[in-house]
Parts: sequence; structure tokens; C-alpha cells
Amino acid sequence: MFDFHLHLSRLPHSADVAKALLQADCGFNNVACEPWEWEKSMELMKITDVQHAQSATKWTQAFGVHPMAAAQVSESEMNRLEQILRSGDYAVGECGLDKRFEGYESAGVQELIFKRQVKWAQELNRPIQVHCVGDYSRILKMIADVECCQRETAPVPQVIFHRFGGDAGIIKATLQQLGTRALFSLHADSFRKKSTAAAMGLIPREQVRFETDADESFSPNDANTPNGADVPPRNGTDTPKGESASDCSTSAAVASRIQECLERIHGQFSQVY
Repeated sequence: MFDFHLHLSRLPHSADVAKALLQADCGFNNVACEPWEWEKSMELMKITDVQHAQSATKWTQAFGVHPMAAAQVSESEMNRLEQILRSGDYAVGECGLDKRFEGYESAGVQELIFKRQVKWAQELNRPIQVHCVGDYSRILKMIADVECCQRETAPVPQVIFHRFGGDAGIIKATLQQLGTRALFSLHADSFRKKSTAAAMGLIPREQVRFETDADESFSPNDANTPNGADVPPRNGTDTPKGESASDCSTSAAVASRIQECLERIHGQFSQVY
């Protein structure tokens, strides 16, 4: 089992959750999409058995700038992101467009920050995790534009559409442009959108992945799917108020809940595919 997109640094007792998931043979792609989250993820990799986990492909890591933060990120922070990406074999992202946040307009700051990250993904030959709440066609065009400007460099090896919510037309356009380079990461919300659920059969099975997008809004006791808003809450807290950082029962419960959510998503997919 593998969670293709979660925010480990935003979970309570993150190091213990990571260890619990790995002990349960549940791999994950940890996504860090704001400056504070980059640093915390780097620290987590130091204090956990990340070398073994990465060698077994159980812990993969992505660093990027979420569109919600695009208008606030500084040039020095972008330079720090590039430094981190060049320091290890990390994916880029999550990054993209989100109509709910500043800078979504054409040629706005969200586009500028996204294109810069696509450029790094191409230059470094890294996968890119794409966030899109809005126009998928703009995302595809920007990827094509960046790759066209760097024709001497191989294209981005893998474009992962996180928490995918596109319809049949978007799936067809994506496959036509990107072919096998496109991956569609499905969240429970993907099945709630009728046009997306109806079109899932168009995606080649080998290009489908599954994710929880778990972050600090994720509750081990909540029967609902985690983080229904698809916006990581913007704070750097690790431990919910009133809980002890040494309370490993919480980390075990969170890890168990993540696995349960993944199993449910797998089941939903088997019913519609």
C-alpha cells in the first residue's frame, strides 16, 4: 500500500506517524509545499530511518510552492527551494493553480511560480506534483510552453495530477499531450465529482495512483475523508492543543486511519473502473 500524497509535517507526532506507517508496510510520498514545511520535512528525514525507507521506495519526498503561497513566497525562499531540490532526489511540488487564491489570473504570480517549478522539474529530471483547482487546460499549456523553451532538455519525466478532479475531456487532452508521463492521483473527493468518476475508465490502470492528502485537519476518530477543502491549513504546529507530543497512541491511530482511507479509495476505484 502506498499513499501518493500526504503532508507528514502537518500531522500530529509526524515522526512517530512516519515510523508507524513504514512498520505497517505502508509507503508514502511526503509533500512539503511551504517554506516552514520544507525545513520540517528535512528535519524529519534526519531523525527517522529515511535512508532505509527511501532505498525501499517506501518514503518519497516532494518540495514545492503551493499556489496558496505563491503571492507570499520571497525570492530568497525560492532560492532555498531550488537548493533543497538540488540536494537530493526529490520530486517537485505540489504546485500549480488555484482560483481561490491571489495571483490566479492569466500571467499572474501563480503562473510565474508554477512555470519556474516546471522548469526545475525538467532540468533536474524530476516528477512534478500538480495542484489544480480551476483550469486544467492552463496547466497543460504552461507545461508545454516551458518544455518547448527547453527543447534541448528531456521533458518532465512524470506529471502527477494530485487529487484529480477533471472530466473526460481533460483526461483525453492530458493523455494526448503527456502520454504515459501523466499520472492521475485519486482522492476520495475524486469519486464525489460525478464527471470525474464517470470518466475514470478512460485512464489506463497503470497510470492511476491513490492518496489521502492527510494533513493537520486529519482526525483518526473522524469517519469522514481527511481535508475535504484541499487546502493545507497554514500553520506550523505539530501537536494539537491538549495532546502530549509523546502520546504515541495518537500517531498509531493516525497511521491506521491513513491505511483505512487508502483501502476505501482502492475499493471505490474497483467499483467504477
